[in-house]
Amino acid sequence: MKWDLSVFYKSVDYSFIKSDLEHFLTKTKKLVENCENKINESIDAETAKKFFIEIENILDGFSRPMQFSSLLFSEDTSNTKYQQLYSISSQYYSKIKELLSPLNSEFAKLSDEKLKSLSNEIPEYSNFFNKILEEKKHILSKDGEKILAATSISRRDAIAELYEKITSSYTFEIEIDGKVQHLTDSEIRSLRRSPDGELRKKAMKTLFEKYEKDNLVINGLYNIVVKDYDTEARLRNYKKPISMRNMENRVSDESVEKLIEVTVNNVDIVHKYYEWKSEKMNETLTPADIYAPLNKSPKKYSFEEAKEIVLDAYFEFDEKAGKIIKEFFDEKRIHSEISKGKMGGAFCSYYTPKIKPFVLVNFTGQMSDVMTLAHELGHGLHGTLSSKQTFLNYETPLTMAEIASVFGEFLVFEKLKNQLTGEDKKFFIASKLEEIFATMFRQNMFARFEIKSHNLISKQGMATWDELSDIYEKELKLMFGNSVKITPEYRFEWSTIPHFYHTPFYVYAYNYANCLVIALYEKYLEEGKTFVPKYLELLESGGKDKPEKLLEKVGININEEKFWQKAFDFLEKMLKEVVQ
Repeated sequence: MKWDLSVFYKSVDYSFIKSDLEHFLTKTKKLVENCENKINESIDAETAKKFFIEIENILDGFSRPMQFSSLLFSEDTSNTKYQQLYSISSQYYSKIKELLSPLNSEFAKLSDEKLKSLSNEIPEYSNFFNKILEEKKHILSKDGEKILAATSISRRDAIAELYEKITSSYTFEIEIDGKVQHLTDSEIRSLRRSPDGELRKKAMKTLFEKYEKDNLVINGLYNIVVKDYDTEARLRNYKKPISMRNMENRVSDESVEKLIEVTVNNVDIVHKYYEWKSEKMNETLTPADIYAPLNKSPKKYSFEEAKEIVLDAYFEFDEKAGKIIKEFFDEKRIHSEISKGKMGGAFCSYYTPKIKPFVLVNFTGQMSDVMTLAHELGHGLHGTLSSKQTFLNYETPLTMAEIASVFGEFLVFEKLKNQLTGEDKKFFIASKLEEIFATMFRQNMFARFEIKSHNLISKQGMATWDELSDIYEKELKLMFGNSVKITPEYRFEWSTIPHFYHTPFYVYAYNYANCLVIALYEKYLEEGKTFVPKYLELLESGGKDKPEKLLEKVGININEEKFWQKAFDFLEKMLKEVVQ
């Protein structure tokens, strides 16, 4: 399936789109001129509310050309017209951020009492005022915020875009069944799930060696991203670089540190599982084999089959949720085809509550692709339901953003599991465990790599390719112990993780959310259909409050001492179903 982007513009008309961008930039300038001097201790609730409504109207309108250009670029990163459109949209976005950024500084100058008063008087925007109260000491002067906003387009965002252009252009030459093929990044990664062990290992070696050949560039880009991010964190007076992401995610340093610690303390679950899998497959496993099918003839799925599986799972959960998911297919808001230049991986794009979400996946027919489709459509459900919020309350922090996606995977898992018996059922649960390991333990490994690499680059001014690869290799050995033999090329895997470049310290959010989802899913199994309205209300809340406040309404306390461990206890139960 290819998506239909005509909801944005009927054609890729550069001049027309630029005219829209210019229009919203002009509106932003006028807004700032009218409002900037009014943000003081005497501002009243009515004036502040009008100000927020104007800002939201501008951002809603600007989101249209910005999202359109972003989707086009992801569809074909090699298309120069799309590159140009995305670049000009990003420039305008930078200008608008530059104009609006000092306003946070002006609000941060208000007394705590005034901010609390405005929060009470304008409850629909209380989250904004509460965030200002939390972030006060990290908000720079008006000029400081303006400089950071103005230069964002030429700093780490630009480096991440360059990384994406370089790596999306890669093709990988590999011989399969006697024929030389040229595969995209997504296609060669999918070979990790091939029943042919030699092919799995050859594919992963080919993938990582391609990045290793460009190590001078790839390593240089990573160092720049890290230094840029860490410099901003230091300028904003954060205790540690990761603290800046934690603040954005509305979670404490302590809760993230506890999550990382508890995950490491439970790595024996991973060791036990892969020792069992190695014995079951009667071979020494390498990281190239961790997703190898236990069933030697794994089922391949057409996109239509995947669609029906996902739709059935969501409709069985809730009629309203099912209808929302169905609209993605009916309205052609999914791009699933593999093509050269297409961005790897998968995502769900939603910028504004006024335009429905779009999904990109690279569908190769694997069971994991069915799960990825369920995952991204879970994001889509979240983005659709939370559209009842205004723009400033629409976007959720990363720690909440992954809840609906992972929950969607569990719905599909439960549906398919109940259709199986005997060894087929055991192998299916095993494959789900592997996916959870990827979401929890693997992402935790990534987070630990990021913390250590940022520390090293801060201490030395830079880190070499080999130094970063050494850190990554140690983390691999910690995660897998003696259950998997770490082959030399896997040292370079860190360089193939886009999140390290796009959004430093994003990755722990997957683990955080997965633990939350397990808690939510267990509640669903206990409460049945009575749980559904509470869950949908949680998604409808968008980002209108801190995660802990929103989760309280569904009976989850993330500050409870044993909360994180409960998720790993759940995994132990799943493991017993497999290894017994």
